[in-house]
Amino acid sequence: MSDTLVSNLLTTYANANLSAWDNLRVLLSECTLQQREARGFEVDCDDSRPHYWLQIEDCWLDCGRTNAYCAAIVPLTPNAVQGSRIIGIQECAPLSAAQINLLCIQNAHFDHCE
Repeated sequence: MSDTLVSNLLTTYANANLSAWDNLRVLLSECTLQQREARGFEVDCDDSRPHYWLQIEDCWLDCGRTNAYCAAIVPLTPNAVQGSRIIGIQECAPLSAAQINLLCIQNAHFDHCE
């Protein structure tokens, strides 16, 4: 079941070009809207900066480096997850479907204006 949800999220937000924090917020919100449990983390993964990760059951997604203003959402391998260190849990108020749409529209507009 989580594989289908993860596939849908990756397909839906593949070209959203959101910041790492917004990726995490949107994915956590989508899981809440679909009544699925998910958790967000700040993770040290041997990169120059920490990353935001999302866990849905046994699936993990990298939402990008914490300072990334435009980040791709990438599925993680079990080896990558095992080699990382969780810095902290990231919580945010869930967004409604309308707020998610507005966030994506605003981001697309400002991205286009650059």
